[in-house]
Amino acid sequence: MTGHGAQIAATHRRSLDRFDFDSVLLPYNYVTMQNPYYAENFNALYDTCRDRRIAMQTIKSIALRPWLGRPHTRATWYEPLEQQDDIDLAVSWALSRPGVFLDSVGDVDLLPRVLGAPAGSPVRRTTRP
Repeated sequence: MTGHGAQIAATHRRSLDRFDFDSVLLPYNYVTMQNPYYAENFNALYDTCRDRRIAMQTIKSIALRPWLGRPHTRATWYEPLEQQDDIDLAVSWALSRPGVFLDSVGDVDLLPRVLGAPAGSPVRRTTRP
């Protein structure tokens, strides 16, 4: 099952109470996890998925913010991170959580940057705070 938006982790939790899905797909990135409502429900969903051996696929790992009227310069529903060091940090952050899968990026031109990012160990930012 898949979904988008701040309510999707809570929606997935309710769905798993009723149905036996094999996997879920939802946004997971540092920015989104700063929303307490989303983070609480994502963490609870994560625990359920781990306990029930349900695959947790994540999207929007390099999301920066909504477009909010700015011209779309990428083929994504969100404004993505662009710089390789920022992408490296975002991908590493997402993959540092055990059992989380990172699905592809929504813009084919950014795919090589995501595939080239280090996986699974936290990256320390040295050039910017």
